[in-house]
Amino acid sequence: MEDAMLTGTYMVDNCGKKEFSGTYFSSEVLNEGKDGKAPKLVQNHGASDEEIRNMEQWLKTLSCIVHGGDNSPSCTEEQIENAEQRLGLAFPAELRNYYRTVGNDPLLRTDGNTKKKDRYLPIDEIHVSDGNIVYRMRKKDPFALSAVKRQIMFRDNEAWYWEPHMESFCENVMITAAIFAISHMKHSAKGRLKGELVSSLQARKLAEQQFSRTFQALDTYYHPFCALFYNERERRLAWFRSNGMMADILIGTQTAKEIEDFGEKHGNIKFKYNTVSHL
Repeated sequence: MEDAMLTGTYMVDNCGKKEFSGTYFSSEVLNEGKDGKAPKLVQNHGASDEEIRNMEQWLKTLSCIVHGGDNSPSCTEEQIENAEQRLGLAFPAELRNYYRTVGNDPLLRTDGNTKKKDRYLPIDEIHVSDGNIVYRMRKKDPFALSAVKRQIMFRDNEAWYWEPHMESFCENVMITAAIFAISHMKHSAKGRLKGELVSSLQARKLAEQQFSRTFQALDTYYHPFCALFYNERERRLAWFRSNGMMADILIGTQTAKEIEDFGEKHGNIKFKYNTVSHL
């Protein structure tokens, strides 16, 4: 059966029921919508223009936080065109945008925790496998973007597969680049939270309220169980996750005291400090 192209407005449950307008493959659409509601779209879908803009803006904000206002080293159009010529295909818009924004920046392209061995490939290492553009390696596990459908593809037993309910490329880049950035900041730590921020079904909203004097929540990251927080002026960054059983936070700052003060202010959080890799 032919995978038709559909244009319209669609809702993604695991993006906080956010609606996106764009053109999608019929295999990405879960239903036709009813009672005036938009049809549902799978989470791992080809990005809309709005999602690409959100990703680009967040990458620029992260660059300001980790570099103190300096722009991230980006790939030139010549580098991108050379890679496309070498691979024999054009980059999807979201992949081109990522490399054009931070493609030569090791602070946003690699995890400072070297044990994780997680990195986005330099542009001259990107390669194609069965029609998928391999752009990231986490230890021995490759991540790829479908050159046609623009969905993240995973590999298992030598075969590529699509997992519809995983994050989309732009959503994944936004959280991964933030985690990479935190790992390279002067001081970074991981803490386990307690109390209502663990058990509440509204943990993200509670976190936004509780952390508002220290951080601003990123309102273009829509995942219901995770949140990204930042303070561009003070160059602080945090990632929060709660699933009803546990709640974690990663935080990066310019001084250790900022982390200590945050822990005392928000429930006596005990932090485990990371060893920072300065690239």
